[in-house]
Amino acid sequence: MIPNEEILKSGAYHESGRIVFAYKCSYGCESVELSNTDSGKGNSKLNGYHHLEFIQAILSGKPQNIISENPGKAIEVAKNLMEIYCAGSCAKNFFENNKSTDGLNELEIPAQDAGYIDKIQKFLKIHHSNHTDDYPSQVINRIFTDLMKPEIWKPIEILADRILKTEDKSLNRFYIEDTLMMAGFKINKQIIKQGISVQENETPKSKPEATPELKPDLTKEKILDKALNDFLHLVKKDWATDELDASLNYLKFIFKKFNG
Repeated sequence: MIPNEEILKSGAYHESGRIVFAYKCSYGCESVELSNTDSGKGNSKLNGYHHLEFIQAILSGKPQNIISENPGKAIEVAKNLMEIYCAGSCAKNFFENNKSTDGLNELEIPAQDAGYIDKIQKFLKIHHSNHTDDYPSQVINRIFTDLMKPEIWKPIEILADRILKTEDKSLNRFYIEDTLMMAGFKINKQIIKQGISVQENETPKSKPEATPELKPDLTKEKILDKALNDFLHLVKKDWATDELDASLNYLKFIFKKFNG
């Protein structure tokens, strides 16, 4: 395998690990794109949905009212983030070591992930009583245990493979979720809000501003949903919920692609 292919493959497992663990925490991913120069510098635009304000407050490193209003939820979100930002490096290591945890003590974490892990650890040390210094190591151990479970590793493998097969080494949310569902991974549907990027050079905003594409014309959207839903039920009457959702999303994607 040539060096560039090695970087892309390692990067695909790094991003796929992070994405699967984001969905495991009931978050999501709007898009993923690999870097062909550094396996740790891909861009997974994660979506924190109803936890978005907590996420931005934690990663900004600045005290905000939402944390003092609900410290228990803030700590829960911080622990979710710790798992997500550790998961990418763990998945990459697990793949490169042929699904072995022998390299656990030699885990290399890219600078941008390490930066976020440090911010989250500092937040937990301040806001969570008796928080331990080795908490990131505890999380990493738990992640490796999860990676040995087929229901976790199979979706990571299949998603990584699908990203690598695309011409531009990227996927949008529909194809990410379609791939995970085909791999047997259960996805909790959420209301879409502004996404958060894992790129280190993007500073989280204190108040998320919805972009135009996240504020659709609800009347037209509902009309389109009903028309496509009716059409799908004419084609097949016994759709499974996830299957129907995936088909509906795909038809909407095609419709919008050709209608601007």
